[in-house]
Amino acid sequence: MIPILCALLFGANVEGERAGELRVVPVDATAEPDEVRTLIVFPKEGDTTNESVPTLQLRLEGYALGVISDFPRQREIRNRGQGQTLQILIDDRAPIEINDALYDTADREEIDYDQTIRIKCPYKLSPGMHIIRAYPQRSFDESLKGDGTFASSYFYVSKGKGVPDLSRPYLTYNMPRGEYAYDKPILLDFLIANTQLSKDGYKVRLTIDKNKRMLTQWIPYYIYGLGKGTHTIQLELLDPTDKVIPGLFPGDGKQTIRVN
Repeated sequence: MIPILCALLFGANVEGERAGELRVVPVDATAEPDEVRTLIVFPKEGDTTNESVPTLQLRLEGYALGVISDFPRQREIRNRGQGQTLQILIDDRAPIEINDALYDTADREEIDYDQTIRIKCPYKLSPGMHIIRAYPQRSFDESLKGDGTFASSYFYVSKGKGVPDLSRPYLTYNMPRGEYAYDKPILLDFLIANTQLSKDGYKVRLTIDKNKRMLTQWIPYYIYGLGKGTHTIQLELLDPTDKVIPGLFPGDGKQTIRVN
């Protein structure tokens, strides 16, 4: 009876090969140094630029880019060869990933790494208001969650009006994205701004295909049991009355992934 009930509650609804029991397992966050800081230097909050393809400037302190994160987790889940990255999100676009290391050294003491990053926006921005978010990420895709590691701001291209409320609670979807191997757990990871999660307070509703469950801890999770094929993952932030708090953009917390 229990296995049947689990299958009814959490069984995968997939296109392609069917998996076994779908499980979402909380795991400890990877240790991170206190000194990591992410700063958006340009555009500053409320700036107006006449460039539709602006040059972005960010400051990353205490974090080495381009190296493989030397933690046991790199052998448990997908670990991309590009090394540690700085993730930059503009509006609801796919992340811009920066992994260029400025230092050629085997020393991985992350507190020694401070750098200014300048990058031309890889796409044209329409006139009006835009929101930029940035955060460092491990080579196995887990975001850092310490104080000062996440930065957000807004700016205008050519002209614009309105001021987004970036002081309110909101969720930023991180992982999963892209393609995954069938034989490893899949990392579920997100960022929460301006609030905390708890059983009686703010929560995150996770929907995997048609299966739903509540997350009450801001930590990474492993997803087990997804069958081969395509899957839809959605994360929604709920207030203490279980009302959905809209994301910064429609569909901001939703991704389609593929398991091979």
